[in-house]
Amino acid sequence: MFKVALINPAQSTKYPQPPMGLALIAAVLEREGYQVTVLDANVLRLQPEDMALLVTDADVVGLTAMTPTVSAAISIAHHLKRAKPDLTIVLGGAHATLLPEETLAAALGIDIIVRGEGEGTIIELLRALEYKQPLDNVSGISYREDGKVVSTATRSTTIDLDSLPFLAYHLLPWRKYRPHPPHGRAFPFAAIITSRGCPYRCSYCSKPVFGNKFRGQSPERVVEEVAYYQEKFGIKELAFYDDVFTLNKKRAYAIADEILKRELKICWTCETRVNLVDKELLRHMKQAGCYAVAYGIESASPEILNTLNKDITPEQVEEAVSITQEVGLQTIGYFMIGSPGESPETISQTIQFAKRLKLDFAQFAITTPFPGTELYNLYLKNSGNDIPWENFVYEGTGSKITPVFETNGLSRTDLRYWTRRAYKEFYLRPSYLWQRIRRLTSIGDLKVDIKGLSMLLGNIRPM
Repeated sequence: MFKVALINPAQSTKYPQPPMGLALIAAVLEREGYQVTVLDANVLRLQPEDMALLVTDADVVGLTAMTPTVSAAISIAHHLKRAKPDLTIVLGGAHATLLPEETLAAALGIDIIVRGEGEGTIIELLRALEYKQPLDNVSGISYREDGKVVSTATRSTTIDLDSLPFLAYHLLPWRKYRPHPPHGRAFPFAAIITSRGCPYRCSYCSKPVFGNKFRGQSPERVVEEVAYYQEKFGIKELAFYDDVFTLNKKRAYAIADEILKRELKICWTCETRVNLVDKELLRHMKQAGCYAVAYGIESASPEILNTLNKDITPEQVEEAVSITQEVGLQTIGYFMIGSPGESPETISQTIQFAKRLKLDFAQFAITTPFPGTELYNLYLKNSGNDIPWENFVYEGTGSKITPVFETNGLSRTDLRYWTRRAYKEFYLRPSYLWQRIRRLTSIGDLKVDIKGLSMLLGNIRPM
């Protein structure tokens, strides 16, 4: 059988997260009998030119990439092809799913793209390659043939999530992963995703891989996996990186219930929407070890929330944050600065709102319209600039040509200024410092606060 190497490209971060998609693909391949290695260039700080020395006996290499990392993935493919021209290189992930033809046209080192959910596709593809069968019978791929890009039929997303194996953490340098503050009370740390799909319509989000339909693993399957990581790796903290962990509130309650029934001692966090929690659920989650919930708040302006299609109100934000704090859970708020319709007044309104909520932690990011989102289409329509996606993807999303919503009152420089100001105003307050001191409950909390301070200093540095 083919030997397969899976590679996660590097990106600029002090807190590398486990590549869960690759770890799942690796587990699926191992279950089918393939010999698999995983190279996480992100956590190992490997450069694209290092890969040719490390990937020596693989028959097929699989790469994954979102838009911010696709240029790194393409660079890796280039170096591998130069060292081993006959190597078959496959790319999967959100960016390739969104733009398969453009990606293949721009990246000659990539042979095949896997679109959408790849667990079934990769097995069929490897068998077709191994036995030299036609690729047009493999659903969910795009490839070159006679100088043209061929895309086969879209694969169904009816996969039974309970049938999937546990993530192949044994193939990863799992001790090196560090949760992004304010997560990180305890180590070792792991992260999992227990559901797919989101029915909401936020205009900054694309859904090329998992779609709109929510599908969740059973509570018993979820907690079985948690118990496995505890037993196998001694995991003490877990992050549920589901897009909306409490979308099915009965399921979220049952997961907490199962953790309690099995008497698992683990601390964990999750992310969700402000309109999908209630006090009973939050209290039960805390009893099961949850210590923090992250909410996508984005803005205090109802008009901007409408533009972003958030389908929430500031009043719902206040209610959710209030009951979360009331039951004793920490609150994390995610905010966006520079959305369409933004002004200095609305940004200031958002900063004051974050302060008034008395959140434990707030994160502020400049709104970036990525390909495949409504915001990107709006950006192209309003800017009058027909900027191809590769112009900023290849340069990296932090480059000077990354699309942002500039206006006469808010330039790119202004948005950076306001982001730094938001962090300063929120965190550098005597009342906030006193709030953090009063809410310290463990050495783990203190460690998180110290790491958060280091990150804060980085965020308020002039860019």
